[in-house]
Amino acid sequence: MRDISKVSLPPEDLHICFGGGNFKASGRKMIDLCRDKLGLQPDERVLDIGCGIGRLSFPLLEYLSREGSYDGFDTFHVGVEWCTENITPEFPNFQYQKVDLFNSTYNPGARTKAAEFVFPYADNSKDLVMLNSVFTHMMPEDIINYINEIDRVLTDNGRLFATFFLVNAESTGLMDAGKSSLDLYKYGVFYTADPKDPMDAVGYDEKFALNMFQQKGFKIQEILYGNWCGRESRYYQDTLLITR
Repeated sequence: MRDISKVSLPPEDLHICFGGGNFKASGRKMIDLCRDKLGLQPDERVLDIGCGIGRLSFPLLEYLSREGSYDGFDTFHVGVEWCTENITPEFPNFQYQKVDLFNSTYNPGARTKAAEFVFPYADNSKDLVMLNSVFTHMMPEDIINYINEIDRVLTDNGRLFATFFLVNAESTGLMDAGKSSLDLYKYGVFYTADPKDPMDAVGYDEKFALNMFQQKGFKIQEILYGNWCGRESRYYQDTLLITR
């Protein structure tokens, strides 16, 4: 295990900007899933899409060896700058970069749409791609492009961890019963909690979401349903564990 004592946790006000909660525990829970259920190895290459303030970085600092690597990108510059200044100098195999992509909630001034974005990484260069609370802020055409890019950068044995708000019969029933933390309004295959700011929280019809991955040859290994809609679960969002 590598010594991470020289890297301090980000300040509390930045935690809040990127979802709040127990910063270390929530990050470790997600990395443990990738290790235990997707077979993440210490020498593998991880891409963290929507890296935020480094929530997934901290457990990986201990787990990944010097032969492994981590790349993260985000459209919200504050987190990228903090991680670059505080993590990369001690761990040069952990790299972060800002991408100027439009998001009505997080980066409304950008011109480039996620549907047009080409990931700045080579083909077949990543073993694991992680998206925590990213597809919950994206429109369908954006997600389709991201899945195409993920397919391009993943190796033949690559794996994928992604979270959603999946709308199915159970979650719809719980929302109708007033038990959900979100009220999602239907707009075709996607749902939004706020029609005035639709990218603030976006849900997807479960069959549509799964089909987007299956059309590219991905296999849904497991769905860990979350408690966002009022069901009993140790996870908040719905987590998809995906392989080739």
